[in-house]
Amino acid sequence: MAQPYLSVIIPAYNEETKIELDLAAALEYFEAQPYGFEVVAVDDGSSDRTPEVLRAWEQRSAGRLRAVCYRPNRGKGCAVRTGMLAARGEVRMFADAGLCVPFHDTVAGLAALGRGYDVAIGSRKLADSRVLQPPARYRQWGSRLFGAVVRRIMGLGGLHDTQCGFKFYTARAAEELFGASRIDGFMFDAEILILARRRGLKICEFPVQWRADPDSRYRPLVGSLRNLVELARIKFGRTRPHTGL
Repeated sequence: MAQPYLSVIIPAYNEETKIELDLAAALEYFEAQPYGFEVVAVDDGSSDRTPEVLRAWEQRSAGRLRAVCYRPNRGKGCAVRTGMLAARGEVRMFADAGLCVPFHDTVAGLAALGRGYDVAIGSRKLADSRVLQPPARYRQWGSRLFGAVVRRIMGLGGLHDTQCGFKFYTARAAEELFGASRIDGFMFDAEILILARRRGLKICEFPVQWRADPDSRYRPLVGSLRNLVELARIKFGRTRPHTGL
């Protein structure tokens, strides 16, 4: 089978009620593009019927979609890493489930890599970005605090939005960065960007259209504590090797 130009990784956890919308939107958009593609849908140990839904789509997708499922649940970082390392595309992107960013914003991400960048990250904070549905107020406050911590303490100054779930990598960058990553939870984004900077890779941000997903898997209290632990592990180098799947 010919190598696809683009691999689209969609991580999923307990998404049986809505993941089909993501898969349908992805296939509809990319089938209309002039380049070859694959969708890699990764189930992160769901306790609902998400794996069955993904496998059913795989069977009827004529090779355009692959389902990668594992147990137990390990976290979004593990799901994205698994998808990136299983992908075959010359360019690899991941998009959060929930259609927070429309797939037509892929044009901007691909254009950024075409200008010579190794990593291109969607940003909700740029002047040209459009936030159509903002998150709850408490999430906005938490996001501002988290952003300040990441930029000042973790050495990611100059980047406005490290956590938007719409990012692009060349195949070389994806294999190098995700092969070295160790964080399984939500802070994998910060770890990947820190690794990219340490290795001298070129990073840029591009504007996106974004709407909050009201059915987010993120739980503020437990999630914030886990995020702090993961940031400390990244900062002080106390990361354990991932075991692979």
